[in-house]
Amino acid sequence: MNDTMKIKQEALVARPRETDPRDLTASTNMPFPRAVIFEACTFLGNAIGYHGDFEDMVLRWELDELERQGGAIHQRCRELFRFLRDNPEVRFDGQLISDLVVETAAGQVRQLDGHSEPFVRALERAGYTIEDGQLRRTLPKIADLPGADDEVHDLLERYNFATPLGHLDQAIAAHARGDWAAANGQSRCFLESLLDEIAFVLVPNAPRGQNEGEARREALANLPQPFLSVNLFEWGNQGKNLVNGTFKRLNPQGAHPGLSDEEDSTFRLHLVLLLGRVFLRRFDTLHRHP
Repeated sequence: MNDTMKIKQEALVARPRETDPRDLTASTNMPFPRAVIFEACTFLGNAIGYHGDFEDMVLRWELDELERQGGAIHQRCRELFRFLRDNPEVRFDGQLISDLVVETAAGQVRQLDGHSEPFVRALERAGYTIEDGQLRRTLPKIADLPGADDEVHDLLERYNFATPLGHLDQAIAAHARGDWAAANGQSRCFLESLLDEIAFVLVPNAPRGQNEGEARREALANLPQPFLSVNLFEWGNQGKNLVNGTFKRLNPQGAHPGLSDEEDSTFRLHLVLLLGRVFLRRFDTLHRHP
């Protein structure tokens, strides 16, 4: 390995925190999702050039047992991920070590390439970006995208909503490989099929035609206890409402002016995740307390 590839020891030390409210801080109480931690460890396995640098990193965090394990650097980073998977609450100096791993990996991203891209994409899906080696939020903390992703998947599986679950997983997979058009299409299909599945459960004799999605959503708004609220402009108002406006924004055209294809696709995925959580929570409440 060339000296130019060697990671400087000081680069592995957590950088001083800034006051920017978008910074990730130890007080967030919002651990990164498993996919981000896995990709961070995988990226470090390629980015760390010397065993001594890996050992300095884990010793600094008082993970002495990992310092004693042998193998290639990428194998040692894989063991680090397994350790964090099995010990998600382990901390150093009050901060989750999984957060420290992600921050360390973010500090090593110099450009988007074959090694860093999966890690960067996973961060984007979780609502973070990297600016000058620092993690920044792309949405307010209250949005809790990792929590939304987990909750949406849990509720889809609980109610056996296989079709929207399949579309969501395909959207995430397409985003991960940078196939923005496929990710956009699957994001829209996820939201459409989710509302369809909810209508099939809540609405007796709901229309089942392939092109009757609009009628199914109308039926959801016309329930004795409406699922889609006209008063809150979720439906009605001559089509000028939240649901129809969202579907128009999710149309298959290209990125919004001023946004790259990547940024636009990330926005669409975030949008359907957050709306999906709202609708699934509402359905869960109605289903458990009709």
